[in-house]
Amino acid sequence: MKLFFAIASLLVAFSAQASDRKVGNIIAVEREISDLYNTCLKNVSGATDKPQSFFSCAFKFTTDGELPVTKGRVLKLMDDRCQVVGEAMNGAVLITFAGTKSPSSFETSRACLERSLSHKDFIKVIVYTLE
Repeated sequence: MKLFFAIASLLVAFSAQASDRKVGNIIAVEREISDLYNTCLKNVSGATDKPQSFFSCAFKFTTDGELPVTKGRVLKLMDDRCQVVGEAMNGAVLITFAGTKSPSSFETSRACLERSLSHKDFIKVIVYTLE
């Protein structure tokens, strides 16, 4: 009987370490979105040739048949030089970035984005998918 409990507790411990969680035929998958800096620069909306109060980029992290779970702030840098905020909502990530002196040039804003992602250039999100 003690052997049974020992094996059962090991199985529970191993299953708790998995990044995918399964409930019925729905699986919660933890996905890492890496290289945020380049992904954001590829998806910048609007013109970048004139100074603006902020620049933004948006990209989806879900595919067809997936439901997003992650909501809220995923990135933030606010100091005397830069303002960078990233929010996850409805299966997409929206990142706004700028210098604190408004309007700021794209180069200044891009440097702020790079600075905010210099230590951690990825985020983790959770989506539900069907098995």
